[in-house]
Amino acid sequence: MKLSRLSLLIVTIFLCYDMAQSGVNRKALTPKPGYCPEFPQSCPFVIIPFCKYDRGCKGRKKCCFFYCQYKCVDPWLVSN
Repeated sequence: MKLSRLSLLIVTIFLCYDMAQSGVNRKALTPKPGYCPEFPQSCPFVIIPFCKYDRGCKGRKKCCFFYCQYKCVDPWLVSN
């Protein structure tokens, strides 16, 4: 019984810590310029992602859902 309470306390502390840290670095969550390529495609399943946010991609690449998984791809740029 004491072990389960201790485990619950530790999990709660880690979750609170994670939530507090996520608000600190909002600038890193700012999306990179451009748009994700759009290709209408039905996916029977979703493959494990290679990225979660644009900041996880090198250079100007963006994290986009592309061919049934999130991966770093070159964005579509809009010219005025």
